[in-house]
Amino acid sequence: MLAGNMQRAILMAIFLFATFSLAAPADESKAEGTELGQLSNEANPAGSGSGAPQRVFDFKITPDMKTEDLDNPKSALSKLISFIVKGASKASRYVAIVGPKTPTPEIKLRILDNSIFVPGGGPPQLGFRRTDVNPAIDKTTTLSGITTWYQTIRLASDAPLSLEHGYLLASIEGPTGDHVFDIFCGSDFDAKNYEHKPSSNSKTIRVRDWSTKTLLELPLVYDQNYNFAITVDWDKNTLTVYSSTGTDPLKMASGPMANDPKAMSPDVRQKGEYHIQLIKFPLADKKTPADKVGDVPHFGFQPPIKREHVFFSNVFVTSGKEIEQPKFTAPKTKKVKACKRT
Repeated sequence: MLAGNMQRAILMAIFLFATFSLAAPADESKAEGTELGQLSNEANPAGSGSGAPQRVFDFKITPDMKTEDLDNPKSALSKLISFIVKGASKASRYVAIVGPKTPTPEIKLRILDNSIFVPGGGPPQLGFRRTDVNPAIDKTTTLSGITTWYQTIRLASDAPLSLEHGYLLASIEGPTGDHVFDIFCGSDFDAKNYEHKPSSNSKTIRVRDWSTKTLLELPLVYDQNYNFAITVDWDKNTLTVYSSTGTDPLKMASGPMANDPKAMSPDVRQKGEYHIQLIKFPLADKKTPADKVGDVPHFGFQPPIKREHVFFSNVFVTSGKEIEQPKFTAPKTKKVKACKRT
């Protein structure tokens, strides 16, 4: 297992090498029960009560939105997005809108062999295969007070992940590259695992804190919706995790748990970025120089990708002590399948 300091170094590298280019769009021509434990049964409450949740960001897909809108910076869909971290091709090659006219449309993120991000002024991230969507949040309202971050994640059996790798699925990143929280699945990176054996927790999906400590761990099952709501108390520096699967209502699963004090430092507060993402970590490679083994964005082994993608829905943020109870719907897919591929 990678030591805690190397984990944090990896997360810092992820953020720093992405941030270099976030000031401007990518140039396509250059590269291919507690006080937080209250639940609201309303799908979108008015928020007039003292603790009632109010949506302060909503990645709402409307029936008229389509995948091609991702390539038009003036489209309503593009205005929901601050930036897309991707490979050389146009955005619609890696991100798609699925079922915009259904009750719960999904955002599909996929990675390809050319999903190699080239930050502005930096070297290509040859260690990763990645696609990130950074929703256009208002940092003043979403990164202060008490806010809850909702996302439904679905993995598909027709695009099984290679679970000897690790996959980062969602996060709030601070300027240091550390995560206030993240959602991760697959294996933890081990720089000495030259046999590429999956870690013992590879067939799970996990919610983790700033120090990558696991707050919630669930068995990884394909064709099933995982509903997560993570409450961040930006004043008390605590995390509370709510979760469910399928159409079941959210229930408290962990917390409130104290986060690392660094998560609330002046350098982090109201300066973070929210990501829904599919970042595939590399495997250990004996060819990597000794002083670069922790530089996973740029070094490591990546075999060819057959087909890998992930679906997101119910992506929004609320403010307030109460937790919104979304009306979840079941995907029209095959029966859920236990994870078998490693």
